Amino acid sequence: MIYKITFDGSKFKQITHKSSMNSLIRRGFKLGSAPDKPSCAKPQITERWANGYPVLLEEIAKPSIEHHQQAILATEKLVLSVLEGNECLPLLNSPHYKARLTANFTALGCAINEGDDQEIETVLFDAVTNGEVVAEDLWMKLSWLSFAEEDASLRFRFSFGVDHEEDVAADSTRQRYAAQLTNAIFPESAIITENQSLKTTLTELLNCDNIHYVERIVYFNAPSGGAYLHHDLERGHAGVAFAQLSGSTYWLALPKNALILEIVNFVNADVWPESVGQKAREEIRTLANNPKNLAEELDSFANSSLIHLINETETFVQQLVRNGHGQELVAGDILLLPQQDQDTCCWHSVFCLGEEMGQALSFAIRCADDEETA
Repeated sequence: MIYKITFDGSKFKQITHKSSMNSLIRRGFKLGSAPDKPSCAKPQITERWANGYPVLLEEIAKPSIEHHQQAILATEKLVLSVLEGNECLPLLNSPHYKARLTANFTALGCAINEGDDQEIETVLFDAVTNGEVVAEDLWMKLSWLSFAEEDASLRFRFSFGVDHEEDVAADSTRQRYAAQLTNAIFPESAIITENQSLKTTLTELLNCDNIHYVERIVYFNAPSGGAYLHHDLERGHAGVAFAQLSGSTYWLALPKNALILEIVNFVNADVWPESVGQKAREEIRTLANNPKNLAEELDSFANSSLIHLINETETFVQQLVRNGHGQELVAGDILLLPQQDQDTCCWHSVFCLGEEMGQALSFAIRCADDEETA
């Protein structure tokens, strides 16, 4: 069990406050409460997936979590060491990691992008087979999830090449080795990759037998932290599988067209919170009258008026909760987020529930060609 570390000149001081288990607090904004987790009938999985809605698979990973408990505990120790200010690369020289890494990977050192205040450290690797380099420029990037001082949420992201510039879907070989690097450092990755029930569900949804899990992220959502509304659309990927391994999170997740409709309905209701000033109200009203422009502004992730309204106001967040767009995840649950195209992609945001910093896996789903190996 990992607890939040709060900012006090650094992000390395244990928390002293307590919050209600269902309070929705993120980056300094109090956004109401999540309802108690209801018992509900099995959703129409195929229909929800096809229309861009999230699919919750309750307790599907629970047996695997118990099986990989030692790996999860080792990861908690790694994260606590990072939160105490230790560099990540030396920590990977411990016996728990070294044997798995040295068999297939060569660590090249670490780097820090001074222009990215969220980045903590990037560890660089080559993949090797029989002493020969078979994939270059693989990396594990460790970053804070936000700029907020009170948010200690962080993530380990695995990929290759020049971040945000390369078309990762164009190089399935390095994508595969980056996934294997995740396995070497975080063996609990098998909670997703070896889950046969999950594979059966995805095979039916995608009509594909060769499911790959790529562009992997290991998350730690901390109290008062979590992600703002966004999508994970990437060429060649069908969606994302998110597995909660410890702790609890609350999600607001809905397709883009439904989010646009929620914004339009909010504007028409004319119940603006005080934090949305007159100029911002007029800007959002104008966008609501032209859904195409509204969609473009959402996709830009740069409109401060929209960002504030949909992520930082209790009035709008609670509207999404009331309208059934909330999902609570506890350890053992997996949430599927379809990301088919710009129109049919699931936008989502995340809150940490309670005081525990929980671990989670977020792996992109790719339906591979038959000749590709996982």
